[in-house]
Amino acid sequence: MATLSKIQLGRISRIRPEHAFNLTIQLALAIDVRLLVCGNRLPFYEIAYTLAGLIGQGYETILRERIFFSRAETGTQLVDFLSKIEADPLPLLVTDLLARFKDEDERQMDELFFAYQVELERLSKAGLVIVSAKPGPPLERLGFALERITHKLDMLELF
Repeated sequence: MATLSKIQLGRISRIRPEHAFNLTIQLALAIDVRLLVCGNRLPFYEIAYTLAGLIGQGYETILRERIFFSRAETGTQLVDFLSKIEADPLPLLVTDLLARFKDEDERQMDELFFAYQVELERLSKAGLVIVSAKPGPPLERLGFALERITHKLDMLELF
């Protein structure tokens, strides 16, 4: 059974969006985690309340000390945020990453996706990088590209 410590650095991992909630909880129980939310599917405050109940700390403490939360509202914000993160061992989970590409034209989508890929590869050399995405219309092409640059994780193997 694989564990988080056995996931290879230098590789971007991918999970299904419906697993982001549980993975965030599991990561935060083990270690601190950076969480970048791109869509509206992840009930972030519910994660903080759940963790607070599990470890006996207030949700404010969870948000200050266990989960370093950010939200990207556009594809440009996503790339800007990633470019400012120092590469270190702290895990990064990016949820619904393709959600912020929908408002871009095709050329801009390609440019942002390439910049996004470069930043994730840089960060993955130092720490665990996991993304989730649901590539529905009109983002199927980017979904296929994402599958090529990531390694699918089976949640049952992680914990």
